[in-house]
Amino acid sequence: MMISAYLVTALLALSPTADPAMAAGEPVVLTLQNAIDLALEQSYEARRERLILLSSEQNVQAQKGRFRTQANLTLNAPYFQQDVQSFRIPDEVPYYNTVGTLRWQSQLRITQPLPTDGRFALVSNLYHSRESVFKDQEDFTDKAKRFYSSFRLEFSQPLLVPNSLKLGMERANLQYEQAQRQYLRTELDVVYEVTAAFYSLYSATRRLEITDQEVKQQEETNDLAQRKFGAGLIPEVEALQTEVDLAQSHNRRLEAEGALLRTEDEFKMTVGLLLDEKVAVKTDFAMTEFQVDEQMAIDHGLKNRSEIREGQINRRLAEITLKETDARSTIHADISAYYDLTGVSDPYLEYGSSVSQFFHSSISDLKRRPRNRGVTFTVSLPLWDSGVNRAEVAAARATLDRNELTESENVRQVTQQIKAVLTRLQETRGRVDVLRRTQEVAERSYAISQARFDNGDITSQELALDRERLTQSRTNYLQAYIDYQLAAADLKRNTLYDWEKGQSLVRDNF
Repeated sequence: MMISAYLVTALLALSPTADPAMAAGEPVVLTLQNAIDLALEQSYEARRERLILLSSEQNVQAQKGRFRTQANLTLNAPYFQQDVQSFRIPDEVPYYNTVGTLRWQSQLRITQPLPTDGRFALVSNLYHSRESVFKDQEDFTDKAKRFYSSFRLEFSQPLLVPNSLKLGMERANLQYEQAQRQYLRTELDVVYEVTAAFYSLYSATRRLEITDQEVKQQEETNDLAQRKFGAGLIPEVEALQTEVDLAQSHNRRLEAEGALLRTEDEFKMTVGLLLDEKVAVKTDFAMTEFQVDEQMAIDHGLKNRSEIREGQINRRLAEITLKETDARSTIHADISAYYDLTGVSDPYLEYGSSVSQFFHSSISDLKRRPRNRGVTFTVSLPLWDSGVNRAEVAAARATLDRNELTESENVRQVTQQIKAVLTRLQETRGRVDVLRRTQEVAERSYAISQARFDNGDITSQELALDRERLTQSRTNYLQAYIDYQLAAADLKRNTLYDWEKGQSLVRDNF
């Protein structure tokens, strides 16, 4: 996903060229969608999974390339060697000649793989050599030049074994699909983690606001209590108790401020922001109503959850490995053939002749010389390996059985997870409705109690109890609202379906 235009504008406010007022300390205010977009672009987990996906995609491209023509050029420019070699004639002492070789050589190999796992290859081999022999006994150096030309067509085809080219292609495609699904799962996990971090920061912000409201209310109560005490309307102990309550409210506000700073840093780490950047979040208590079909949620989750498909992929990969392992102990056969045109320059050409003359001489020889050709059929039968392959096959089969077991267990776990999150969603939705009404009642009750305290009908302690109830009801409603939002996000992650928009989150290219 791309960062939204709003978020880009907000982040630009942090740059050195930004408005001085913004650079002086105004925080970037993010909505939940801003935070999700930023995390999907900048967070460690999303960036890591994109690299894994890129690696798998390139592996598929590489495997596809194995079906296409390949060309390799090898050059020896030059190859030079000169050393002393001993020669022995029967019944004589050995003598030592100095043999030298200077060769300029090129080899071009063009290979075309076949869908049957065989291959054709066209090989061109050309080299010009200069050889010398210093004869020790004659104190004489003999020199010669040669030009060698060869054009060769080769064919090879393995038989009675699995097609490793096609199996490799299937393995690469499966691994790529696995990486795609892991990336989608990581995206959904990042979305949920950012949602949790976002509402955690929002909760810390709202808790600080609630304690601020409590401090203001307590300050008003304390001022009124001090005036009443000065007028002799309440005893001193009651006035002192309001001061204690005010001090406790200030203490709770300090705790809320520290919690907000810690939560803000955790949020920055989650979305990929620098720790020295200032950030704030905003939301409202709007509740989006949507209906969830339990059976549809389970079916869609079982069909598209990455754990289910990855289990199927792992099982198929294990089957491929078992097939390849088992093939090692079976009969192997190979057929190969070649057709070769070779020419060597005339050995009686003068030593000082040009390279062109040597080359044309080798081509003339190639035209008149009989063709080289050959066919080989090879059969290999493993007889005894001390049980190595049998143990390897047993290990591969155990891995396959384990993957099949995991696949069936994943179905049970996914079903249970979806049912659990549906129950949690229903529970939190009910709590939100109840606690919203409780907060409204607590606000009205505190307003009445405050008026009664002003009139002297109740004590400051009775007013303090109502204030604590109001603070607790606000906190409880805030937590219920956050629990509901997290349950909705968890449902989306578990079913891969956006129930608010009524659309699947699964990509069509899977």
